[in-house]
Amino acid sequence: KNNVLVGVSANAELVQVYDRMSPREKGLLNFLQASLCGTSANVARALFSLGQKSTLLALTGLEYGIEWDLFQSSLKNFPVTCHKLEILDKCNVSILPVDGLPDSKVFGFKGEIQTERVAKAILEIEKEEALWKVATGVRLDEVPLIKALFNSNVGYRSLNPKPELIKDQKKFIDSMNYTDLLIMNGEEFQLCKTADIVSLHEHGPKLIIITEAENGGFFSTQNEKTERFEPYSGFPGEVFRTGAGDWFHASFIAKCMELNKSIITLSLEEIRICISFAAKVAAKKVTMAGSANGPVRADFD
Repeated sequence: KNNVLVGVSANAELVQVYDRMSPREKGLLNFLQASLCGTSANVARALFSLGQKSTLLALTGLEYGIEWDLFQSSLKNFPVTCHKLEILDKCNVSILPVDGLPDSKVFGFKGEIQTERVAKAILEIEKEEALWKVATGVRLDEVPLIKALFNSNVGYRSLNPKPELIKDQKKFIDSMNYTDLLIMNGEEFQLCKTADIVSLHEHGPKLIIITEAENGGFFSTQNEKTERFEPYSGFPGEVFRTGAGDWFHASFIAKCMELNKSIITLSLEEIRICISFAAKVAAKKVTMAGSANGPVRADFD
């Protein structure tokens, strides 16, 4: 049995660090890296770096095209077992230019789910068991897959939805019915049909965490206890935000596992300990460019 199952977002990510002000005709490329990323791959990698065993459930395309070649290449250095679910028309790809300027954009391609392949993928997912089941960056068309992942009385279930899922109130509420831990950022929370975080507990989640980057965030428990938390500011340096939320998510779960506690049995003080650890890991992560680059457990001993 796996400690953690994470799905289903994964893509090859090309990181280019370059000097936009270079006087050279072609510009100066300082760094180039191909890694397996995407929100679920980031969480699985972070769990590994923090000493926890996980398996990635990754949506991929069929075995053809440059997108597949990039995915396979990035998979070679991925430290976690990857179970490929071949239901997309093409594999997902993203390109991350890092030039130190605030107007930089991430460019990407997302494969389309082929509906005739979904039933087979659901059967594959339902065979998996784990102590934790984590669904990250969940889109509307991925909801049937996540329900298959969560539809078990075994283990604890953590959900991080994409804005398009949050906006669809019916499907969002349906997804929360299977959820123990709900994690969103502040912008995603603002998309909810309610401004009252406590009311979200009525649909299932035992613990809700809202992150707000440099402003910290807040959490809410099922017994209606809501509390703010502060960011960690002990790691100076240039800030690279890509992947920070995924590393926060993974770090919270990793600390729960270190404490040998579930979402249900965590005390208020233990929630604070887990969040404090996650905030510290995320603060260290943002000093490193690229979703795949992050700290290891020994950095926090």
